[in-house]
Amino acid sequence: MLSKIIKNSKFIKFFLLFSFTISWLSISTSYNDLLIFNDKSNLNLKTLINFFRHGLVYFCLFFLTICSIIMYEKIAFKNYQIFNFFAAYFLIQIPGLFFSDNSFENISFIVSALTIILTLFLINNFFDFKEKKIILIISFVILIIVFLITFIPLFWKFLNGGSIFYGVHTNSIVFLDKYSPRSSGLARTALILLLFIEIFEINLKKYSNKLIFIKIIFLSFILLFQSRTIIFLTLIVLLMLFFHKNTISIKNILRYILVYFILPMLLFIFLSTINSHLKKKKEFLNENNSYLNHISSEDLKIFRSIPKNDVSSGRFKDWKKIYNYHSGMINAEIKYLYFGYGSQGDRFLINQSASNGLIYALVSSGILGLILYATFSILVGIKSIKLLLYSYKNDNENFLYCLILMVLALRSILETSYAVFSIDLILFLIALSFINHFKINFKDIRTKYIK
Repeated sequence: MLSKIIKNSKFIKFFLLFSFTISWLSISTSYNDLLIFNDKSNLNLKTLINFFRHGLVYFCLFFLTICSIIMYEKIAFKNYQIFNFFAAYFLIQIPGLFFSDNSFENISFIVSALTIILTLFLINNFFDFKEKKIILIISFVILIIVFLITFIPLFWKFLNGGSIFYGVHTNSIVFLDKYSPRSSGLARTALILLLFIEIFEINLKKYSNKLIFIKIIFLSFILLFQSRTIIFLTLIVLLMLFFHKNTISIKNILRYILVYFILPMLLFIFLSTINSHLKKKKEFLNENNSYLNHISSEDLKIFRSIPKNDVSSGRFKDWKKIYNYHSGMINAEIKYLYFGYGSQGDRFLINQSASNGLIYALVSSGILGLILYATFSILVGIKSIKLLLYSYKNDNENFLYCLILMVLALRSILETSYAVFSIDLILFLIALSFINHFKINFKDIRTKYIK
């Protein structure tokens, strides 16, 4: 009976969309959200929702595994081998949770990552290209809702003289007592939403003028968030989009500079001028110091001690600490070299994010996991570069998916990004799922340009 239900194409497609949505909604939840029936828990509507947000991930992974076994003959595993490296990278993090004193509860990050990997793997197999577009719509809706409910209160404070567009925000009632997105995360979301709008614009050309206005607003918001990494990546994206979409002429260059550089900058200056009339830089620092005194010790875990004049915002200091701790523990136990310390190994070592995908992969999954993570990233990078070159000037949509992959890959240099279950990971896999089936080699690229 179960086998018959699973083999029903409508059922499996519905369940895959359900699992995809649950993966999105489970972000920021943890194993602790499952412990709502112990004596110390505070049972209420929020804890119940968080319980289901996280608990359903385990159910989805179990059920999808059953589906994969039952429908083995209908799944083209050989077409999605690149996903195997990524799945293996997360699986190799499990031994470290047993070998080290890292909390086994962090296995929840592995479960969530495996769930979205398997979900998108099966979506690729059972959905055609047009049907698969629904995951873009679901993702866009979730991202825009999260962005707006986080951004609007912050923007209102900003217009009243607040200094809230840089740093970290604490637990939020809106997010059911979970951490609200940081300014760098909001900047990343704004840039990805910008690229999503570019994708939708291909099929909504009659709304191009309205979409341009929306893009100008998002660009000005990126400037407000003051994330140097995202501002740099935005500049790269804008330059690549210009050469991809326009012929080089004085008129096109001036128009593009006006729309995508000058207008967002003018809006940014206007908003900043309003804000600057209401506060001074010293007040900004004092406000943040006062803010830190009123948050819990648990919230302080996400703050990084930033040395004065450190252009890396404390990352160099963290990387050095990880190196020292990791080297010391390897000398005592060689197993940490091969398997690492399990998921969230960076938090285990220094109680802080590694802020680098490769470093996170090394401390969480050891040299074995690092090889798998690097192999996956290199394979995706080669595929993206080939498709970027091949789709240049004549395939807007694939070009944009490659840009999303490029943005997240470059972001992983200064953030953990897709090395751990997160928004970045889901977005990375979504973009990959749309280009994975392309088999482009450099000979095809050479032939295209020679002609």
